[in-house]
Amino acid sequence: MVRSLVGPGSEPLSAVEMAGPFLSTAAPAAAQSASAWNCTSLSGSTDSTQDDGGRDVWAECHKGNEWVRAYFRAYKETLELEDHHGGDPNSVVAYLTVAGVGTARFEGAGLRDRSYDEGKAVSVTACTSSSSTQVCHTRSGGRT
Repeated sequence: MVRSLVGPGSEPLSAVEMAGPFLSTAAPAAAQSASAWNCTSLSGSTDSTQDDGGRDVWAECHKGNEWVRAYFRAYKETLELEDHHGGDPNSVVAYLTVAGVGTARFEGAGLRDRSYDEGKAVSVTACTSSSSTQVCHTRSGGRT
């Protein structure tokens, strides 16, 4: 038996009205999660206070009280990874790119000592994880 769907005044409902409860404009969970991250306003670079000619550079992403950061300091050429995202303090992934040298990948919070020739351009990328739903941000402007 086929039943006709009608509205309050006995007029037939349109296809959109019939499907209305089933249609959603909400984004997929991964997209909603990614859009909640702010990765631009707190990243930057600045002249090093201890390394003449060096520039520190950092990239970070925040979502509420959660955040990840990759911070390259020109003085002593260290890379610090900070992870305050979710229950795993070692989910942060970072990439350090030094001109003429290449890109190195790091996982987990902590301090890494590096050594490079002076005057090389540096950029860092901080990612919330290594999963397919990761959120990453890259910041350039550093110098060894």
